[in-house]
Amino acid sequence: MKKIISVVLSVCMLLFAASCNLIVNNSDESQFDYPVTVGNVVFDKEPENVVVLSDNIADIILTCGYEGKLAARSDACTRDGLEVLPSVGTPDSPDIDKLRELNTTLVLGDQSFDSETKREIEELGAEVLIIKPAVNENEIKTLYSNIASILGGSYSGKMKAMNVAEEIQNELDSMKNEIIDRDVISTACYIYSVGGDQFRVAYSKDYASQLFDYAQLTNIALDDDDGYIGIDTLIMSNPETIFCDEGVAEIIAEDSDLQNLSAVMNRKLFTLPRKYLTLQGRTRIQTVDYLIAKTHEFYTQKEVWPDDFDISEIEYTLPQEQEYIPPFEPKENIFYTVGETYSQIEPIEERLIQLGYLEGEADKTFTQETAEAVKRFQEVNGLEVSGKADYDTLVVLLSNYAIPAN
Repeated sequence: MKKIISVVLSVCMLLFAASCNLIVNNSDESQFDYPVTVGNVVFDKEPENVVVLSDNIADIILTCGYEGKLAARSDACTRDGLEVLPSVGTPDSPDIDKLRELNTTLVLGDQSFDSETKREIEELGAEVLIIKPAVNENEIKTLYSNIASILGGSYSGKMKAMNVAEEIQNELDSMKNEIIDRDVISTACYIYSVGGDQFRVAYSKDYASQLFDYAQLTNIALDDDDGYIGIDTLIMSNPETIFCDEGVAEIIAEDSDLQNLSAVMNRKLFTLPRKYLTLQGRTRIQTVDYLIAKTHEFYTQKEVWPDDFDISEIEYTLPQEQEYIPPFEPKENIFYTVGETYSQIEPIEERLIQLGYLEGEADKTFTQETAEAVKRFQEVNGLEVSGKADYDTLVVLLSNYAIPAN
């Protein structure tokens, strides 16, 4: 009996010791946080006086909660909360003297320096690490892992980054599923710039295409090879919504060749600064929320948008919204029909052309094409469909409240 009790006690003691050892081992994982290797750079310990030059990297650092590691930023870093940090100038040519004053040990950026600038930074004893933006969700996880491992360690930092990345992914998937459940798809595009009849657009190699997917927007330029489309392609694709970089929406709204685009006619032409298509921290959620809210009427805004989203609404006047002065006053007992030729028919046809119901040039003859255009106008404007330009039709047609074809 004593032997049995002794054996049981021994087993219990071994199990207790093993569990204690497991707890100790798990709690000591952080002891192995350094060294960390990212790219060709080895960090033997946690870096101090870190300077971030990239707005995207800064966004990820804020998202992962490592902003306390930063000593300074570049002028390009505009995320809320970073304004308290001193600036070291532009991201491509930081102030070397300021970096020296800060005892900088690490410079994080996403664009390469010229050889002279890189040499001057390294002569300060600082590491230079260039981390390019991701182009898909798999690269996003690697991006988070690399940045957080540098600042928080290969175990602690990486685990934190993976948790944060998963939380954001779940939020984005939830927003996407809300649109999928409604079974609605909308066409859209993002235009960076305009050069003549060519438009620089977001396409499959841009991270913007991933954001469009979360918003359940069909990007008309997704299959484009080089990120450029011509004016004919834009007109033919006729996206329901157009998002643009700053200054571009006004150009499109004023282009007479584009005034019949659905996005222009329906005032679905928005300015969204391009940086929001490149920021890959939590700002992604705000951007997707904005894209959905502007394209799906049933969706309720969930996020507090950055202040410069306020410039999204631009003011422009469509041709049909300009004050229209009737060329003559309709009379109750007079109407116009096929085969007739009168001077009043010419301005009637001009108005139908202006509103998008008739093609070609106006003349003084009421043709079959004119009658068909009148029928379409009557149907859209809730009038009796006869094809005749009668008094009731002309009162609406020659007014400022006539509804255009689109």
